[in-house]
Amino acid sequence: MLMIDTETHIFWFGRNHYTTDRSMVYHYSWHEHSAELLVAEMDRAGVSKTFLISYDAEDGRWDDEQKGYSMEDFAGGKKYTKRGLEKYPDRFYWFSTVKSPKFYATADIVREDLSAGATGIKFFPGYLQLDINHPSLIETYKVCADAGARVLISLEMLKPPLTLTLTEYVEQLEKTLSQFSQLNFCLLHNGCADPLTPAIEPIYRLMDSHPNLYLSTAFPGEKWDDGTEYPFPNYLRRIECLVEHLGVERLMWATDFPWFEYAFKYEQGVNAILRHAGFLNETEKENFMGLSAMRFLGLH
Repeated sequence: MLMIDTETHIFWFGRNHYTTDRSMVYHYSWHEHSAELLVAEMDRAGVSKTFLISYDAEDGRWDDEQKGYSMEDFAGGKKYTKRGLEKYPDRFYWFSTVKSPKFYATADIVREDLSAGATGIKFFPGYLQLDINHPSLIETYKVCADAGARVLISLEMLKPPLTLTLTEYVEQLEKTLSQFSQLNFCLLHNGCADPLTPAIEPIYRLMDSHPNLYLSTAFPGEKWDDGTEYPFPNYLRRIECLVEHLGVERLMWATDFPWFEYAFKYEQGVNAILRHAGFLNETEKENFMGLSAMRFLGLH
């Protein structure tokens, strides 16, 4: 079975154990998670490729500051990710994180990254505190459309009134999806709306109306309440809800490695679906674990 993880990262450390109160239980706080380690985990689990998302300390600054961290508590970045990409070009689809147009010529950087081998871009509207249809972002969508690239969006850490609400961002995305109907978009963490609550309804409506929108499902709805209880029954319930409402044609499996390594080993992230998702038949598993990602990329 072809398996593609649609959200992973590599870096030296995140939220440094030595400068914060983060426990060493969270290995990312002190242990390097390199391209070599990620590929070794993929090999053991039988995963062929991943979406490898790069970000620099400044890209997550707003989120870190809300949690009491600072830029010095993260080490990794685009250059680090690109070195891993160069070593394993056949294992990664690279997505670069969009820089704030308040400080950078955002579209020009996107052009450079796509020319350097990026498959697409990722951006955090909440972190940037920008509208999804901000003129600078519209320009980046045009660059991606022209290049045949893809767009990942993460609506994480929304804190109204510091940011817009999820409903407001969904309304903006509705317009963007219509304007760029030939450009494939993906919401990470299935739109950061819990499938076990009514908050998911606007995401369902978007998916019903726009065939160019996909969902990646790591940390679904920004909820992880299974602890380390394999095979993660609450996670599976959330995936089952998504499947019941949407099918699997545009649902994509993901782990967000290494952020949740404290809760599950990478191989368990695979086996939770392959061995324990009884609500999926074999064809549906093939779609969820890899073929939907290939469709998102325009390769299937």
